[in-house]
Amino acid sequence: MTDVLTDAQVKEAADFLDEATANGLPLPAIPESCRPGTAADGGRIYWERWSRNPTPAIAWKAAVIDGDMVLAPFFEGMVMDSPASIPGDTFVNCILEAEVAFRLGREFAPTDGGHSEGDVLGGVSNAYIVIEAPNSRFDGGAPMPSMAADGVGNQALIIGPEIDDWESKELVALDCEILINGESVAEGRDGRPNPTEVLVATVNEINNRGMTVSAGEVITTGAAAIHVPGLAGQEVTIRFAEIGDVELSLT
Repeated sequence: MTDVLTDAQVKEAADFLDEATANGLPLPAIPESCRPGTAADGGRIYWERWSRNPTPAIAWKAAVIDGDMVLAPFFEGMVMDSPASIPGDTFVNCILEAEVAFRLGREFAPTDGGHSEGDVLGGVSNAYIVIEAPNSRFDGGAPMPSMAADGVGNQALIIGPEIDDWESKELVALDCEILINGESVAEGRDGRPNPTEVLVATVNEINNRGMTVSAGEVITTGAAAIHVPGLAGQEVTIRFAEIGDVELSLT
């Protein structure tokens, strides 16, 4: 389905995913009668689900899919410091992503015209290298619009070393790689998102939804390198040259 979903279809899909999640993973495919055909509609479904039980966010992820920005929060217990350990069997399909994230040092409330790049970057307290480990929770995988309806797989964010003097670095071009049990399996990819651009757009998109971004919240900005799948028993290292390593054990 590629047409814009009606509000009734969004509710139908949200009901379906809430019930399916309560019944345990993996998730079955969203029925064709309410299946999103665009990331924007997938995002509408997720926000309908979250609005029913709006657990406070402590961090955010953003994905731009076919020109649509999709947001998903991380909640208490999803964000941890490196080195971290997560049971591998909590994932249906673990995706490993090397990313740059920012912690905000002040709040950003909705404002007419939005916040400028200089305003947002001036409010950053720290920048980090991180592992984002999304969970593709659908049986057999799912197209991105359906993933968007499930929070783009929001599951775990592991915070690594700070990026010293991040303002002077070309963050979109940082050398990075993903290592599994010491073996390099992926390197920095072409066409990766620009971290500062994603940060600014994410702050403003959260505001557009009527929400304030609080001081201390972390925003991660998309995969600089990606590897699928992460499996139980693997030792995962995300390495950014001259910055450091982020470590995750999938037990």
